[in-house]
Amino acid sequence: MAMDKIYHGQIKLGLIQRGLTIPDLLQGLAEISGGLCSGEPGEEVTLALADDFIVKATLNPSERPGPKLLFHEDRLRLHMTEGEIDVNIIPIPKFLKQQLKQRTPISENICLDGYCLNIFLRSIGRGKKLSMPIEAILSVIQSAFEEGSADLVQLNMDHSEEPDRGFSRLEPLVEAIKKRFNTFVALKGFPPLNQSTIDQIYASGFDIIDFPLGGFSGSNKSKKMMSLQQVHSALEYATGIFQPGTVWTDLVLENGSGPQYKEEIDRLTDMGVIPLVFLPRDGVEKLDQYKELATLAEHMAKAIQRNRVPLKWLYPTCRFLSPLDTRFFTEDPLQARLAVTPVYRSRLGKTASVGFAALRRKLRIRNVSDSFESAGL
Repeated sequence: MAMDKIYHGQIKLGLIQRGLTIPDLLQGLAEISGGLCSGEPGEEVTLALADDFIVKATLNPSERPGPKLLFHEDRLRLHMTEGEIDVNIIPIPKFLKQQLKQRTPISENICLDGYCLNIFLRSIGRGKKLSMPIEAILSVIQSAFEEGSADLVQLNMDHSEEPDRGFSRLEPLVEAIKKRFNTFVALKGFPPLNQSTIDQIYASGFDIIDFPLGGFSGSNKSKKMMSLQQVHSALEYATGIFQPGTVWTDLVLENGSGPQYKEEIDRLTDMGVIPLVFLPRDGVEKLDQYKELATLAEHMAKAIQRNRVPLKWLYPTCRFLSPLDTRFFTEDPLQARLAVTPVYRSRLGKTASVGFAALRRKLRIRNVSDSFESAGL
């Protein structure tokens, strides 16, 4: 049975929830081995279900029932209870495979999500020390860019008790990245206690900011430290500083929370904030969850369109429903496309946008300085 009536979004959710089995006999095929590191259960493999629509699935033991990868007539096919579909495995870049095989502190704190290089950091001791040296981080970024594996860097800062949530420790790093590489840099972290720190975050060189409403990957830590109202306030303030479309937040998919999420999406998009819905890997496929997710995707697309929030700064992501890919959840698989072309896909567009972002940042900083001077501060 062909899977021509099953939405790609449904396949993505099923793979995240149930994982994937690759028979041992197939793991030596070049089409598969390039996307594996060890091939052991628990490892993640990235699949392309369509152009610019990707998912990371956890490898299951060979005896576990569920989605399975097959090789038929020189093509990779994904077999699920719903049917079969052709897929491709995305190879692991050489720099990343080398890091993963070494199992160093760096390898445990980096990952690729599409063409976004994620670096996970935390505060260490006093002063401005981070969990990884700046030169080591720059070296990893250099390797990713030289191999053509990434076009965007995202620094993920774990929770810090410091009032600025560790931003002062990140400032030298983002300045070093901007000095060495012609790239956009995103910050995913917790809102600072003083909103004026958000001005400093923008001035330092960050182009995109993400204050997750649900913490990192479903963690409730941010909710314990800050109220929902405080996070909303920080997001709204950030939309007055950063370029339109570059202020994001994460929601975590929970069964039966559709009506509540619709209200939240409306509130966020009315402020100019882009909502991203994280699809958790809980190993359980919940009844009617996809139907609820598809309804949420349609609502999200309409809210974004109504508020005319730009989407060009988004990128295809493995574990989120984003306004960029809602059509994969709501439209015929043969017609579904990204809502817009991300700025990173065009070198000319990226170069022009980098220049515009730098000019806008300089003007913003100058205007703020002029305001302080006129006030006698």
